[in-house]
Amino acid sequence: MTKEEKTMTTKKSFWVFALAMLSAPMAFAQSSGNFDAAVSPTVCTLNSTTGTLSPLCLPTSDGTECVLLDTTIKTSNASGNTLLITPSAVTGLFTSTKLSTTVNTATADIGVKVCVQVEGGRVLPNETPNAADTSCVVYDQRFQQISNTLFSNVALCAAGNAGTVCTSDANCTGGTVCGPPDLTGMQTCTCGFDLTLSTLSAHSYNFVAQVPGDNKPHHVRATWKLTGVNQTLGSSNVAACVGPADVTVTQTKIFSNSGSSLSF
Repeated sequence: MTKEEKTMTTKKSFWVFALAMLSAPMAFAQSSGNFDAAVSPTVCTLNSTTGTLSPLCLPTSDGTECVLLDTTIKTSNASGNTLLITPSAVTGLFTSTKLSTTVNTATADIGVKVCVQVEGGRVLPNETPNAADTSCVVYDQRFQQISNTLFSNVALCAAGNAGTVCTSDANCTGGTVCGPPDLTGMQTCTCGFDLTLSTLSAHSYNFVAQVPGDNKPHHVRATWKLTGVNQTLGSSNVAACVGPADVTVTQTKIFSNSGSSLSF
């Protein structure tokens, strides 16, 4: 090995040693924070024949609550204490709509909302702190509506303007409706039914809670509940399930960052 190669080897060894020394304090700083987690082993399954879900969170009404995590975490006696709470879950939604000679329109709406509550803290995106501050985020929601003019308007539909180019139902006469666009984007008046589906989804979300540095434990609770439940009586059915799911809680600290949009 030449003298120059030995010098290069020495420099490389020095840089590796320097990086190791720099990274060591960071590792210790991260490990000094509190951490808690919970796992819900409940498995949400979908029947491939009927489309139904199991298990269900019953009854199917707004506010039905199922607990994901209920724990306490003690923070240090210092300023800037912040809890990073991250619920992650598999979610399932079931909607079923039926039409008949007497029911021309059926609506189904079901959603899953995840809420995090921290006593004595402040949870974003809420702005007003209270004794048990709660923040909620919709993890999944589906709106389904189906309309049919075929049964009750056969005669009107025959006398209508089926096949006429349209942009909305207002352009169609008789029992016809403005159908969906084809591959070219053109819509025409048609006899039949309309199906509308709308979905909102998020399966993992970071909740940020600032807590006082009082060296006291803080109660942290994460739940999921049904939201937006709407079903046409006798012609629609809805259901939802969650699982498996996990929730992690990590104690961190707020630091000053001129470019940050996070504020309390």
